[in-house]
Amino acid sequence: MTTGKHLLSCCALAFLMLCSNSVTAQSDEERVGRAAAAQVLGAARLINSESSQQYLKLLGEYLASKSDAAYKWRFGAIESDAINAFAMPGGYVLVSTGLLKILENEDELAFVLAHEIAHVLRRHHYQVVMRQRLAEQASKGLQSVVQGDDISKLASASGQIYARGLDKGAEFEADRLGVEIMTRAGYDPVAALNVIERLLRFRGNDPRAELLFATHPSPAERLDMLFQSGIDKLPRPRSEANADRQARFKRLIQGL
Repeated sequence: MTTGKHLLSCCALAFLMLCSNSVTAQSDEERVGRAAAAQVLGAARLINSESSQQYLKLLGEYLASKSDAAYKWRFGAIESDAINAFAMPGGYVLVSTGLLKILENEDELAFVLAHEIAHVLRRHHYQVVMRQRLAEQASKGLQSVVQGDDISKLASASGQIYARGLDKGAEFEADRLGVEIMTRAGYDPVAALNVIERLLRFRGNDPRAELLFATHPSPAERLDMLFQSGIDKLPRPRSEANADRQARFKRLIQGL
């Protein structure tokens, strides 16, 4: 991946600057997230569909509203065959077209977004960055707070996290909390099981899921942990997804 100094497209810059008057106005957590988003967008551009991006934004913000944390949320889709999604500190969430294309309905998309929202809420990636800073401070005597001109350093650290992945506990927690969020929003928790089960198809030599399997627990482990958490006891919607929900999801997929 390229660094945060990579020249981004106009739409990518708009995504990064959304809801922010300036970089200095952002919290440290948001600066870290912005640098991480810049790194992802330096390797994969946002899809050129305003309607699709707006749909993801509205759905993501609705799901996030079912949590107790207030971030300047930014949701977007990137052009990539890789089956993956990225949660960045401060409220940045990006989903690949490769992952979107294997989903079958809005309930499944709700789980994907809610899983990433959960990573942000629990500050999983930000905590890793903070630990890296403390290690640097101990070995080199650096200041504990990274300044605005250290974006390339933040981007490099973020790239290492996404290449290496979080620990299993963080991923299991994001699954559990993600299911709770989507259920509170009125989506079917069984959709989470469907998404994870579908990932089993890509286990092996499919390059699209190589990074996903390298950075996440196996689908079998994730399913087992969800059942242990009581997913089968959560309330399910009384009726099938309404026509409007199905239609807007279909338009999203057609626009990719």
